Amino acid sequence: MPSAAPTEVEVAECDAPEGSVNDVATEPDWRQFAEYRDWTTADGCLIRIDVLADRPGPEQCGFESARVIITGVPVGERYTDDSNDAVYVRDPEDVFGDPATAAAFDPDAALPDGAEDTGFRQGASELWVDSADESSIYLVTGTSIERWPLDPEPAPCN
Repeated sequence: MPSAAPTEVEVAECDAPEGSVNDVATEPDWRQFAEYRDWTTADGCLIRIDVLADRPGPEQCGFESARVIITGVPVGERYTDDSNDAVYVRDPEDVFGDPATAAAFDPDAALPDGAEDTGFRQGASELWVDSADESSIYLVTGTSIERWPLDPEPAPCN
């Protein structure tokens, strides 16, 4: 279950085996294209952008109050494009115009019995998943748990 008081960890590029989740030396150059939030392993090593990407919704479309986490399938695998990624959203204001996905966000969730800590961190937040149900991810910060739903058809920004 979630820890009572996660501690802050400094983000660092760590020496990592080629192709590992921490091999940021060979990651795609996507960080330059959006305001990505860094995720790390529990020991503070930066995670590749093509393993876990976290950004606000596009400002030019008025979506900036939403937040998106993109990962491979299952969570923690690398992805290359829309054909092998999963997009999870935090959009309680429904700026994406998808009422079902907005309603599926739960700011006061409970972790399901099968939930597991991925070991991925963003400051004091932990990323948890339920491998039996890939329709959601869980962000745990202290005693707060948010359920972010999978968005099967993310809103386009034209």
